[in-house]
Amino acid sequence: MTDYAEIVKHLKFDLAEATLKVQREDGLFRHVEFAAPKTMSRLILVTWPYNLLVAGSHGSYHFERFGPDTEDMFAWLRGARVSPSSWASKLVNGADSVREYDRARMEAQINERVAEAIRDDWAPDGLESAVQEEVLDSHLLDTRDTAFQIVSEFQHGMTFRSECSCGASEDHDDYSSACTWEFYKHKAAGKQHKVRVRQTGGFDFDDYTEWNIDKLTYHFVYQCHAAVWGIAQYDAARKAVAA
Repeated sequence: MTDYAEIVKHLKFDLAEATLKVQREDGLFRHVEFAAPKTMSRLILVTWPYNLLVAGSHGSYHFERFGPDTEDMFAWLRGARVSPSSWASKLVNGADSVREYDRARMEAQINERVAEAIRDDWAPDGLESAVQEEVLDSHLLDTRDTAFQIVSEFQHGMTFRSECSCGASEDHDDYSSACTWEFYKHKAAGKQHKVRVRQTGGFDFDDYTEWNIDKLTYHFVYQCHAAVWGIAQYDAARKAVAA
């Protein structure tokens, strides 16, 4: 999970001795830079109508908002509560450009599904230990593609039943044998008979495609906090000059 408190602490350390330099200030057209030589940190804020570029040591992010109150993008963030999840949708490159796979979130989803099965009393015997050994302890959870592969393929204690329209049926421990039952054991009943296969027990992660297993990148969240900090510093400097 993204630790916002740690990011704010990092930001304050990086820019504690930063100096402000206004490269351009022409109404809504601004180019403001902060440099902290001691930590080798830089923050750059550039605005033009409805647009804000936040750049520097932690990457570049281009925000664009069209609305009656967003022509001045400094006004949009001035004094705002930092909300990276909401602001990500205002990126020109889209919110997905600042999301990354999070193994901790994947593990949380897995544990939640197992706990639900146990709580509702339909978990097969040995489910927890099987999930721990075959899924949670696997290095395959380290990356998105392999994580989804191992989750999608996991099954434990599965049982199936082949049922024919004539009333005949047979139970199986795997889906393959249930599907082939018609051809190998029931073919003599006639082709006009219809066989269906249904799951009668067991556990699998059947809803994994709906899981939210992404987090916002550290650098994007950092730059969101940095933008609000930078605008506050800019406003304070302008106020001091005016006084």
